[in-house]
Amino acid sequence: MNSQGTRTIDVRVEWTKSGIPTEQMLIDAAAAGLVSRKDEPYSEFVEDIDTDRAKSFLAKMIKLGHESVLEHIVFQFWLGMSRVASHQQVRHRMASYTQMSLRQERNLTTEAFVVPPQIKEEDLEDWLQDIQSTIDSYRKWLDKGYDVDVARRRLTQDARTDMVMTINARSLRNFFDLRAKHDADFEIHEVAKKMYTLIKKEGLSFLFEDIGLE
Repeated sequence: MNSQGTRTIDVRVEWTKSGIPTEQMLIDAAAAGLVSRKDEPYSEFVEDIDTDRAKSFLAKMIKLGHESVLEHIVFQFWLGMSRVASHQQVRHRMASYTQMSLRQERNLTTEAFVVPPQIKEEDLEDWLQDIQSTIDSYRKWLDKGYDVDVARRRLTQDARTDMVMTINARSLRNFFDLRAKHDADFEIHEVAKKMYTLIKKEGLSFLFEDIGLE
């Protein structure tokens, strides 16, 4: 529950250990852009680029619509959501994903499923009972001796899954433009907002400010 007494959307978004773009990555992206604009060799101008100059140059490239240089800036996130939301997530093909497998037996509880925040308080117990029925069905077919490849077909799309997402800044701009809008699915919308919050804390929101995420 949040301070207004409504349930929050239970998705999880974190950086991986190497997921935050470094200052050097920003400098390298700016230098890559300058390769197309300068006559002298890369090695002669790259040392003159500091972080502030790199940010200024990249912001200028965004305004001009020259976004290809942003492909040199790479983000990596650990994401947790329902499988139904993950199916939308992986439609962003200009990214790389590694997702949790359901081919290994799982000891499931109702906590392993995403409950939509739209479910009313008076209906919550009924919803959780349906989840428990799903778990019981999964368990039943395992107990009958069927392997996990068969039993997992009894699981519903609200079962949780984890994934690692690697995406460059240009593709991430497209992701935010499509998924941070209010008409997006509520889960993937929340994923996008949490990703942007992490990015903003690292001082990298200048790459996305024109999209209108505030």
